[in-house]
Amino acid sequence: MRDETTGALQARPPCGEPQARSPSPYPLPQGEEARSRLAITRRTALAATLAAPFIRPAHAAPMSLELTTWQYEEPGFSTWWKELVAAFNDTNPNVHISMTGIANKDYQDQLTIRFASNRPPQLLELSPDNIGAYASQDWLMPLDDRIKGTPIETDWSSLQKQCVWGGKTQGVLLMSYAFMMFYNDALLDAAGVNVPTSWEEFLTAVPKVTDRAKGIFGLSAVTTEYVTISADFLRNIIWSGGSLLKGDKYNLTDPKVIAAMERYRSVVGGNAPLGQNSTVIRQLFVDGKTGFLVDGPWVYTLIEKATPATRPHLHMVKAPFSPPIGGAGNSIHIAAGLDRAAADAAWSFILFLAQPQWQQRYTEVGNVAAPRRGVITPEIAKQRPELVQINDSVVGAINIAPQNKMLQANYNEFNHIIVESAVKVISTTVPIAQIMKETQDQLDRAVPLT
Repeated sequence: MRDETTGALQARPPCGEPQARSPSPYPLPQGEEARSRLAITRRTALAATLAAPFIRPAHAAPMSLELTTWQYEEPGFSTWWKELVAAFNDTNPNVHISMTGIANKDYQDQLTIRFASNRPPQLLELSPDNIGAYASQDWLMPLDDRIKGTPIETDWSSLQKQCVWGGKTQGVLLMSYAFMMFYNDALLDAAGVNVPTSWEEFLTAVPKVTDRAKGIFGLSAVTTEYVTISADFLRNIIWSGGSLLKGDKYNLTDPKVIAAMERYRSVVGGNAPLGQNSTVIRQLFVDGKTGFLVDGPWVYTLIEKATPATRPHLHMVKAPFSPPIGGAGNSIHIAAGLDRAAADAAWSFILFLAQPQWQQRYTEVGNVAAPRRGVITPEIAKQRPELVQINDSVVGAINIAPQNKMLQANYNEFNHIIVESAVKVISTTVPIAQIMKETQDQLDRAVPLT
């Protein structure tokens, strides 16, 4: 898949470092020459015609750029990425984008190592929660001047502001979302359970659905040391009326948080299959083995592949819990320090994906809300009503990650600690108050908020 032709700039190879846990991002020396390469002039001509191919001088060698993503094999999203890259490469014969897939659980650690060792990809996908960790080290190219006059300035979701760090736009939003509740009505009916309309009803319903003798679990939830278990941890606190932070201090020893974690232990630890990651628990739901799943709308892609006997019983609704949680999803970024030609080529790829047809395709195959407004046409809405539901669910959703700059600048380390704490809550008998106190002390030391 790589362009082996040598050129002015070659794509860097995938990270070969061991998949070891890394500390918070390391600062890189930035000389005046590197800083000067970040100066960007406005590209009005390029902004005026998004479909125009990237033009290099006839004498210039073909350029190869690397794009990293954790979605290379993820159902729905992988289809979009591969179609998009293939179309861009066909349209731009002088530029070749190659994709490097990195497992979600290793993604932030490996990228941190690559940036710290001055071997970053030219293009990278991030979650906005992690932008601060990269932007605080000046690892991302500010895009404000390039965005001016393009549809990204005028037609993008207001959640694009989540890509701003230090007053500068560090990337372009790829999606927004709200958590959805998936349920199996056949399993709920067998247990005599109604579809929950509140968080308390949900917590009460889950244990009633569990029937271990029949291999049925009330809930699909991440129950191993996997990056997305932190979302369960934080959602349980928020939907139970608690708060991770109180002002500029961690709040994990608050009685509301401790009570929320007690329920988390009993409901998740007692009614979800232990030791399972996101991929497995989603498949268990699709296979009709679990009653509930709280996840992103992209799971709809999977339930469409359920067996004819199971598919009619699988449903998706906006999670009926307050407040709605979700916010900004994935975003795309350009590494700082590229030469002018590489930066222009990377930006042309972002403009390419911003075209209406690719934004529409993103919504269709990913089952998420694309950031470009107006891509759900009346025809699509009639054929795919779930896309209307998914887009409507985003309205009013709050970001699940705490909006603290110090925490965001060290989000990878914060997430590691929360993952370890969540696993300890659901898989041990250590008193919850003790786990929360130890977690808070660890966070105070590793990720101070002031």
